[in-house]
Amino acid sequence: MLIRPKRSYHITTDSHHRFRKHKNIVSNLDIVCPEQIWVSDITYVGTRNNPSYLALITDAYSKKIMGYDVSNTLALDGSLRALEMALNNRNDKVQPLIDHSDRGL
Repeated sequence: MLIRPKRSYHITTDSHHRFRKHKNIVSNLDIVCPEQIWVSDITYVGTRNNPSYLALITDAYSKKIMGYDVSNTLALDGSLRALEMALNNRNDKVQPLIDHSDRGL
């Protein structure tokens, strides 16, 4: 009765893939203004019967959500729609921008 059940979760990251892993080029970079670095990630928000994945693009300086998409698969389309939304919401389209994602994939 005192044993707590393990929390169930859905795995969205495959760390043992065959693709090249890029170095983290933003770890030592000073973030001094909005739209200098965006951070991208995907998280699981659905249920086991109705899986949903949320792709987010967040501005690292202001923490503003620049783009998002909810889809029922981990396919590339959801991430691309989030990126397109973020690019359309961008204020300064001339300033250089780094989009940082999990392990560079």
